[in-house]
Amino acid sequence: MKRILLIGAGHAHLHCITHGPTEDVEWLVLNASTHQYYSGMYSGLADGTYTMDDIRVDVPALCEAHDKSFIEETVVKIDPVNKIVTGISGRHYVYDVVSVNIGSFDWYEDSHRLSIKPNYRLPDTLARLQQAKHPVLIGSGAAAVEMAASLKASGIPITLITDPELLSGHPAAEVIARRLKELDVHWIQERPLHDELPLRFEHHRPIDSDAIIRLTGAKAPALFKNSHLFTDNGFLLVNEHLQALDHPSLFAAGDAATLVAYPDIPKNGVTAVRQAPVLLANLLRFMQDEALRSYHPQKRYLTILSMGPWHAVSMYGNYYTTNPFGWYLKRWIDQRFMRKYRL
Repeated sequence: MKRILLIGAGHAHLHCITHGPTEDVEWLVLNASTHQYYSGMYSGLADGTYTMDDIRVDVPALCEAHDKSFIEETVVKIDPVNKIVTGISGRHYVYDVVSVNIGSFDWYEDSHRLSIKPNYRLPDTLARLQQAKHPVLIGSGAAAVEMAASLKASGIPITLITDPELLSGHPAAEVIARRLKELDVHWIQERPLHDELPLRFEHHRPIDSDAIIRLTGAKAPALFKNSHLFTDNGFLLVNEHLQALDHPSLFAAGDAATLVAYPDIPKNGVTAVRQAPVLLANLLRFMQDEALRSYHPQKRYLTILSMGPWHAVSMYGNYYTTNPFGWYLKRWIDQRFMRKYRL
């Protein structure tokens, strides 16, 4: 019996766990924690709309329900020649085909710098932010402004540090700025000169903090570099089949991978969800020596930013709206996603 090894329980692999056939195939899932947290609901958790249990999947239970094996393990190296992966425990796991869906990272944590990537860090990071006297969030993109608004709406005295321009100049930036001011978010529109405390600026007085979180885009995991694979800034390079360029039995989806044909597609949960059916089909087709399917990303997709309870900014391309219906739509979409994986 051949083995499909899944490293990580990200959006794409959750689909593989629930839809992957088990006849004549052994599935093994290695994940760094027993719970997988759904990033689309982080803002709802921060503003009190959801509880921690609402936004997480019990991965061992899900695997058991779908006849997949689960081991809590952080993979530190892939040997694609001998088809072996090594865990931080020192154990080795063999495979016939392997897929990686472990997401991305923020930065390395220390006494004051916090992270929500990998996502198992979320509970501790949120608790630290809630307890901090001077919490700071750095970032100018969608994730940063959404989280800042949600934290402030829940009563956390967050300081938001951004570039002078939000969302890279998207037309919705003006209404998002108004919402941040409406919430009375302490907002510094200038990038700090460095990450050391106190944070110093060219035109703003220094500020201190006992909890800093940075949401400034995806950083690559160390796994691919440690495995000496072809990467782009540390992200595994894959073709349109989601297959590593130099090792056809290695696949990857979501944030951890960069498609050679589409290097600029966003590294977010939407991308991983869209890749999931193609990934599953190709893992099975590779086992059977069949022709693989190609993944073609959408040119535009709907993004809904929850800016505190009952407030949302919905964006599609350059179009945007602040209709409250967007908040309810986002809640319906997110809860529908979670129902697929809740037992």
